[in-house]
Amino acid sequence: MSNQQIITKDKYGQPILLEDIQKVCNEYNLGRIKQKISLLGGSTNTNIYLETLKGKFVLRYITFPVSKERIFYIEDTVKCLKKVNLPVQSTIRNKMGDCYFIDKNRMVQVFPFIEGSKFSFLPNQIKSFGKTLSQFHHTLSDRIQGPQPGYKNHPSEENLEKKLKNLYKKRNRISKTALSRVESLYYHVNQQWAKESIDHLPQSIIHDDWHPWNLIYDNQEQVSCILDLDGIQREIRLYDVAYGLYHIFMNASSHDKKAYADLFVEGYSDLIFEEKKLLPLFVAKVGLFFVMKSASNIEKQLTDNESFIQFLISEKGKDFFE
Repeated sequence: MSNQQIITKDKYGQPILLEDIQKVCNEYNLGRIKQKISLLGGSTNTNIYLETLKGKFVLRYITFPVSKERIFYIEDTVKCLKKVNLPVQSTIRNKMGDCYFIDKNRMVQVFPFIEGSKFSFLPNQIKSFGKTLSQFHHTLSDRIQGPQPGYKNHPSEENLEKKLKNLYKKRNRISKTALSRVESLYYHVNQQWAKESIDHLPQSIIHDDWHPWNLIYDNQEQVSCILDLDGIQREIRLYDVAYGLYHIFMNASSHDKKAYADLFVEGYSDLIFEEKKLLPLFVAKVGLFFVMKSASNIEKQLTDNESFIQFLISEKGKDFFE
């Protein structure tokens, strides 16, 4: 293979060459590369699977700029989770003892590759998905906020307002009808939100990307590894619960949606009355976040989410997850 061979491109469209990967291997003493190099999934960072003579690894090219202090905060949080035997990855240290490497102005981290099964809507997987999140929140409930992440997934008022402003900037790429539908959803969700008090809701360090494909599962259908802690921050824990529920509901087959959602809530098992009451509204806000996430995909997102959001903020939908 030529050293100039392009293996893939990062999220900014810049090529990642074979020689770039070899440089990372040298920095981390990973050994000589075998032929097996492939691109893994991940909508935020660029993840590359790699086999060397010393084992199997994942190279993660970080998309959004992050400080050294932020990296150290994530590593310290990983240590907290490991102390209670929650299955999380630590980064591999390079020759200098650092948990990251800068090459061509890109931050790269290296992780051991974890064998396991992907999420496939098995009932025990769903319950473990919920139970693990509850343990995650309980363990980190007293942990203070560290340096903020470069990108946030939870649909706070501030984040939703930013998304709407970005859509206005790109309104020439959106039909007037679609933009009007988005504005209507935004108005009605915010109208419902203004009636509620959220200051008393339990907080913790949240994962902020808690979907079931961000975990690996073992042969007993239990979570064996939590992935992608890049977004951790202190916030209302219900954001993670709603985010997980949303992804289950959007991806499950029609006749199983409610049953699977109930299994997830049962697995979490720690929601207080006020959280259960507000859960449909939080899920509706997650749906709104995804509707407004990308101007280029807005028609499809409206098709997938509009009626669901309207149902969740209706009188009938308020008791949906109880």
